Amino acid sequence: MFFGLELEGLQIYWWLILSLLGGLLVFMFFVQGGQTLIDELSKDELEKTMLVNSLGRKWELGFTTLV
Repeated sequence: MFFGLELEGLQIYWWLILSLLGGLLVFMFFVQGGQTLIDELSKDELEKTMLVNSLGRKWELGFTTLV
């Protein structure tokens, strides 16, 4: 078939790709969910800045990827 792989090899390859993409999407949602709690978790501006820096600044990446 494709690249010399039979049906079973293609199925394994397909599920490997889907698992990696699904894991990446779940990770991006985790970052986005963490950033929605910034105002509730931080007591002052220093803690808020530290939370933003630890979670990253591109929270909209998860939504953009999903759409």
